[in-house]
Amino acid sequence: MQLPAGGHTACGRPAVQLPARTRAVGWLSVRRPQAFDRRLAAGLFSLAGIGVLLTAGLTSSPAVPLPEPDPGAARALVALMRAGEGQSWLSTYDFTRTLADGRRLRQTMQEGRSPELHVLTAGPAMTIQGPTRTYSCTLVDTGSACHQQATGRTLPESEVLRVAIAAGAYGVTRQAGATIAGETATCFRVLATGRGGLPDVGVETDVCLAPDGIALRDRVVRATGAVDERTVRAIRRDVTTAEVEQLARGFDPETGSGPR
Repeated sequence: MQLPAGGHTACGRPAVQLPARTRAVGWLSVRRPQAFDRRLAAGLFSLAGIGVLLTAGLTSSPAVPLPEPDPGAARALVALMRAGEGQSWLSTYDFTRTLADGRRLRQTMQEGRSPELHVLTAGPAMTIQGPTRTYSCTLVDTGSACHQQATGRTLPESEVLRVAIAAGAYGVTRQAGATIAGETATCFRVLATGRGGLPDVGVETDVCLAPDGIALRDRVVRATGAVDERTVRAIRRDVTTAEVEQLARGFDPETGSGPR
């Protein structure tokens, strides 16, 4: 779905069909119901930061010797990710962020993808990515406010990771397969080498993908000590762009559970 240059129609509404109670703004500093930032909603990769390839020093050096990277595993991971990016689907996940002090923050996450649109929602946060523009939305008062950003043609997540691996920032190894929500999963571990990295891959990411590349489970360990985990609860395949748009239009966050 092509977004217009200004991200708004002539009547001032966003070209993407945002929720009825949503208003597009520059950027609002708001108080969210829970301590979840917008980027939690992205799982393995943040849509807002996907254009960032490598930044030295974002990952810390491993404290233990790294296993020998498996180039074949890296190619298989990237190929599966590409396959998932080419599908149309809607998924629901159970998401948990474990903070360094042991507190846990839980939310239900929903993700939808079509050739024209990628939508992620989690509690009071939503990200909508079109071909050239991204909307980051946050619950405020009785509605939600959206910041829109012209991104140009962004690289797919698979290509971002491929470049990071080729640059030596990460090594990939295979892990034991699993059955998740009735789906057969192929699993990988992505480890930082200490030579730069991607914020949303952190120092370690374990990811399990369905045969068609849809993420079934992932776990991201960050340099801060926080750990983000999500596990799929349900998947609907071969959905239409209209159904993915409905996920965005139906954005009505509930207050999730707080720190425990």
